[in-house]
Amino acid sequence: MSTQLNEQNKRERTRTRTLIMIHGRGWKPAAELLESHWRSAMAAGLDRDHQEAGGSELLEGVNLQFVYYGDLSNELLKTAGGKYDQELDLVDREQALRSLSALKNRKRFRRQYYESVPGKSSLKEFMADLGAPILSALHLTNVAIARKMPEVAAYFKNANGFQEATQQRLAPVLQDALNRNDRILLVSHCLGSVIAYDSLWQAGHEPVDTDFPHVPRVDTWITLGSPLADEFVKHHLAGAKSPNTQRFPTNIINWLNIAAEDDFTCHDETVANDYARMLDRQLVSQIKDYRIYNLAERYGRSNPHHSAGYLIHPRFSGLLAEWLQSG
Repeated sequence: MSTQLNEQNKRERTRTRTLIMIHGRGWKPAAELLESHWRSAMAAGLDRDHQEAGGSELLEGVNLQFVYYGDLSNELLKTAGGKYDQELDLVDREQALRSLSALKNRKRFRRQYYESVPGKSSLKEFMADLGAPILSALHLTNVAIARKMPEVAAYFKNANGFQEATQQRLAPVLQDALNRNDRILLVSHCLGSVIAYDSLWQAGHEPVDTDFPHVPRVDTWITLGSPLADEFVKHHLAGAKSPNTQRFPTNIINWLNIAAEDDFTCHDETVANDYARMLDRQLVSQIKDYRIYNLAERYGRSNPHHSAGYLIHPRFSGLLAEWLQSG
């Protein structure tokens, strides 16, 4: 028995660690530029809070995979009449990241400092909370989402194949890592978490051809600013109309959800109660919700949905460092 356990531990230590990242909605700069922005935000958080463990050096040797669909969402927004200035966007993103990186004490991410961020307002989140059940009752949710988040509406309609195209950006990367039996951390922001959920569901409900003694799973899934608790979104996810035994993804071990105060995209900030049946059916080991204050500013005003504000936050860096050092 001891020899068997030692062999199992040895295999566990030699498994490739793969960190898969997928961004959210909105205008996006070129893939390599956005990926660099994400990596810099994660590295800054690790260097600030976990220097004694190696800081950003913890990411060395990790297979980092950035899944980009910004070209698809940019084209969709352009067709809808929007305009995008990549140069200005990049300058503002860098300014936001510099400001966040200058906060060298994790205590600066508390509410008292968030309250002083310019333009901070809870109105959008309050209106989303208030309006969601009313809009749903009036069957106007599609209209509201199309106006505020056209990419989300296009995704669920599969307008011009947008849903299929975005899933094809993530699905092969995810499936390859599962097929290799990697230790996988999946990090998804906003609409990216919806794409991730659907891709996980598809991967978990397709025939598995593997020599491994167990079904490969994502070790940890971290959702940031996710709309997955929204009633409209839940009713349009993959598997939502399937029998109970097939309704949810079956290939996640830990699901950790981070929602920022006043982020209207995750106005329903808790997913644990919405997906409790996954726990009841032992499809997942844990689902945990965390509430944070996102101090990011865009164009001089508070932007609690901004990805850099999530990625550099002490809560996220703590969960990331824990995964990087585990096993």
